[in-house]
Amino acid sequence: MIGIRKFIKIMLVSVIIISNFLIICACGIGFYLRGYKDTRINDPSLIISKSPSETLFFCRSRGGDATQSAEFKEIEGASLDNGIKYKYVSYEDIPKNLINAFISIEDKRFFEHNGIDYLRSGHAVLNYVFGGKTQFGGSTITQQLVKNLTGNDEVTVDRKIREAFSSINLEKEYDKTEILEMYLNIINMSDGCRGIAAAAEHFFSKDLNSLTLAECATLASITNNPSRYNPRTHPENALKRRNTVLDCMLELEYITQEEYTDAKNSDINVNLSQEKVKDPINSWYIDMVVEDVIDDLSKKYNVSRSAASLMLYSEGYRIYTAMDMDIQKILDGYFSDLSNFPAAENGETPQASMIVIDQFTGDILGVAGGVGEKKGNRVQNYATDTKRPSGSAIKPLSVYAPALEKGLINWSTVVSDSPVDEGNGKKKPWPSNANNRYEGNVDIAYAVKNSLNTVAVRLLRDLGNDVSFDFVKNKLMIESLNPKLDMTDSSLALGQQSYGITLRELVGGYTIFNEGIFTKPRSYFKVTDCNGTVILDNTLISQRAISRENAAIMTKLLEGVVDSGSAKDMVLLDKK
Repeated sequence: MIGIRKFIKIMLVSVIIISNFLIICACGIGFYLRGYKDTRINDPSLIISKSPSETLFFCRSRGGDATQSAEFKEIEGASLDNGIKYKYVSYEDIPKNLINAFISIEDKRFFEHNGIDYLRSGHAVLNYVFGGKTQFGGSTITQQLVKNLTGNDEVTVDRKIREAFSSINLEKEYDKTEILEMYLNIINMSDGCRGIAAAAEHFFSKDLNSLTLAECATLASITNNPSRYNPRTHPENALKRRNTVLDCMLELEYITQEEYTDAKNSDINVNLSQEKVKDPINSWYIDMVVEDVIDDLSKKYNVSRSAASLMLYSEGYRIYTAMDMDIQKILDGYFSDLSNFPAAENGETPQASMIVIDQFTGDILGVAGGVGEKKGNRVQNYATDTKRPSGSAIKPLSVYAPALEKGLINWSTVVSDSPVDEGNGKKKPWPSNANNRYEGNVDIAYAVKNSLNTVAVRLLRDLGNDVSFDFVKNKLMIESLNPKLDMTDSSLALGQQSYGITLRELVGGYTIFNEGIFTKPRSYFKVTDCNGTVILDNTLISQRAISRENAAIMTKLLEGVVDSGSAKDMVLLDKK
């Protein structure tokens, strides 16, 4: 009897402990999830245009300012063609077979759940935990819409939780047909097609209402993996996936056995639409503006770059650029002429780029992103996209300017031009100068004029690498520097960064030598919709980096570089 009582007592205590533990866990989970309760996405109508129109680019008239009173003129020939095909279609105009095809393969309980299919999600989790394979995954159409709108596809628990709550909130704000309409108009359908209407036109040269059942199933098969199931490039994969879609449609009784058999026995007959005449090649400037606007749309509206790109390509925006048309024409003409860039010994023409920035306003007046004829739109731009080690050009920004500001040097300060590290029998003295000589004691003017590596490293160590890095990163907004890899002497004093910086960042830093004010470079002033409502306001961002007096001293020091120093032999202008 005592043994039984003791056993019962232990069991009761165990049950109480386990119950309390479960209650604590439930409360903890509830408290954790509470932070996600109000997770929602921005208004999808910002991204999904129902009446797409052409985006136009403008530049200032000669002498115009950046204010509302400035006069702008349209930049003729500027286009946004980059292979993106987009055509909006209302839910009422989407064939029933096409809707049923997508629901069958992507989310068969779409009309029953609240944004999350718990049964399907649980099945996907079990498959994942026990190493199995799930055929369809766990995301509902609503969740896929959220992913397309936000661009967040990280494989993390946090992202999945946020996506789930966003889906629930989306279903509270929109009915099922509205969600389906948005989803079917934004999904990636391969070959640059966004949405089913563009895909039908591209792959079959048809409007939606002319599609056969087999063609509807083919379109529904693409979105699972647009590259793998592209019917143009991978017809075998597309055929297998299409038949899987037809199997699901038959299982859910969306089609009859006879319809199923006829469709499954048909081939995939891709009939590509006639390609339109290609739009002209834009200038390097327009390419830069497009990338800047997409970046800013993505940040402001918290959407993916893909969704921001769709906004830009379909909403009929008006973009007011900082371009100086005369300067841009000069750059386009000069950099497209290969005779201006002598070939190397191996016969290859070296790459080069250039950017012209107004030091007073930060306005980018012109840009050349590469040498030779520009062969496409939004191709690699060596002035804005490519990161390269800056070399000695970084010294005035990372060493001399902050050293002046800290009072470590002045015009007549004398510094030793000698190795910082003497080396030994196996290791050479470091750093060496370009002429492999050391001059002993020199003044700052001489050191800057001849770009002495030794003096730059000595001053950097006096200044402190952390101070230098902070100045370049925060005062000059050079974001490409890596805090883990670019805190070194080689990076900050000699310009040997781990990944490099862009020419745009480097030239932008030099704006501080205009009275000590750093002004962040900008390619456009504002973006409006077709009704004049401001979508993006790219107001001038500036801050004091150094004093006016030190800016004047640094400017005078730099004049010595081109007058009689290391850059005296460089040809800056075509004198022909």
